[in-house]
Amino acid sequence: MSDETARQPILDTLIQSRDLQILKAMVPYLDSTRQRGLSLMIRLIELQKTMQLFDPEAKTETAELHTCENESPTDRTLHMLQAIKEFCTPQEADNIDNMIHTMDMLSSYETLRTEGMFDL
Repeated sequence: MSDETARQPILDTLIQSRDLQILKAMVPYLDSTRQRGLSLMIRLIELQKTMQLFDPEAKTETAELHTCENESPTDRTLHMLQAIKEFCTPQEADNIDNMIHTMDMLSSYETLRTEGMFDL
């Protein structure tokens, strides 16, 4: 498994298939008219698969999309920032780390304030 495959977001891993990868590999070798048609077809298939993931009546394996459903908004945000960080440049990752540390400090302050240990 390559680094790019390992770093795919959950949504991509759920809609991608070997068949789509084969179609995508074909695109550069076709004339421009066929490239356009095949590329559009690939995107439509991906859109259809995405819509099926969120169909309440479909019996798809989408548990990975709902892993944070029962978490607090703050925890969801922290997990989201961690997931985004995997696709960032080192500078962007540092900025995200700074946001996470700021959120941690604000959370600690709020905990202390609500317990009456620290008032401003």
